[in-house]
Parts: sequence; structure tokens; C-alpha cells
Amino acid sequence: MVMGEQGLDDLQNQHVGTIQQTENPEGPTSESLELMESIIQRLQPKDRHHIREMISFRGLVSGSLASMTAVFWWISVDKGGDSLGDVEIPVSLIGGFTFREISIIVPLLALAATFIMSVGRETGNAIMNNIGGILIVIILFYILEPLGNAIMGPEIATQVAVFASGRLVAMALMLGMATTFFWDAILLQWVRSTMMNLGVDLFPPDSNQELPSATDEVLPPLG
Repeated sequence: MVMGEQGLDDLQNQHVGTIQQTENPEGPTSESLELMESIIQRLQPKDRHHIREMISFRGLVSGSLASMTAVFWWISVDKGGDSLGDVEIPVSLIGGFTFREISIIVPLLALAATFIMSVGRETGNAIMNNIGGILIVIILFYILEPLGNAIMGPEIATQVAVFASGRLVAMALMLGMATTFFWDAILLQWVRSTMMNLGVDLFPPDSNQELPSATDEVLPPLG
């Protein structure tokens, strides 16, 4: 009985070794497959051709929003800042920055926060999400600080504070959205190249196209 069980165990060990040897070492890892499935589930592409269209669209929108942010800053801060009363805005309590400097810092912080939180969401990294949350709090402080100065002190007019905070919100949103679209385009490009290079297809064939429906069958002629 013992010899029989030992022989059965040897046969099972040989079978397991054969399975491990036939695995493809160049194939995608389980982490890569899980990440690709998560990206596809979130962005909902239909097939590989749709992925290419989504990459092109998101890259176009990202570049457009980034250019709009730069043009908006040039018109509303660099050229029109004096007419909007930017010189009346006190320096920030955090860092002692002027409004002109804050108008550059806030969009860059929005870019960094969006990128860090996007990476943390895809990889499931809690530390990166915590860092993104800290950056969001700093951004909100810089945005609301002019309004707080207008409420707490008479050195800045309410209209000037509203225009200042509004411009910061617009630039933060535009550059944050540009970063989101650009990151999604990079992820989709990685998914598409991985599927093409490794021969992985995460889009199962449509069963409705393979099996003919009852209405497609040709009925025999009557009589």
C-alpha cells in the first residue's frame, strides 16, 4: 500500500513539473493581466481598433487643454494681471509666494496630484493616493486664500479675490484634465502594444456573430 501511494505521488510530481516547464516564460505576468483588465474595464474600449481611436482622441484633448492653460495664463495673468488687481493680493502664508507665482504653482500641483493619484489608483498604492490627497489640500488652500483675505481683511477687494480664485480654479481644472487624458492615452497605448507583442487578446469574440439567430435561417419554400 505504501509503495502504491509513493508511486502515485511520484507520478503527480512529474505531471506538475511538466506543466511548469511548458509555461511560456515570455508571456505577461498575472499583475500585468490584472492591470490591463482593470484599464479596459474602466475605459470600456470595444476592440483593438477602438483602442487606437481612443488613444488619438485623448492625446488630442490633452494637448488642446494644456495649450489652453498656457494661453489662459498668458492672457489673464501675464498680460491682464495688473488690470485685474493682482498687485493688491497679499503674499501667500505658505511659502510667501506672490499671486503670479501661485498662478504657476497651482496648475503644476494639479498636474502632479492628478498623475500621482492616477498611478496610485491603477497600482493600488495607498501611499501615492495619500500624497495626492495632501497636494489637493494645498491646492485648495492656495485657491481659497484670496477669498479668505477678502473676508478677513480690507486690503483686498472681494471682486479681485473672486477673479483671482476663479482663474486658479480654471487653470487647475484644465491642466488636471489634460493630465488625466494624457495618462489614459499612455495606458491604452501600453495595453495595445502588450496585446500585439505578446499575442494576448482580452476582447472575446462576440457570440452573437458566431451563432446564427433564428431569423437568419432560410425557411424552405412552402408547397
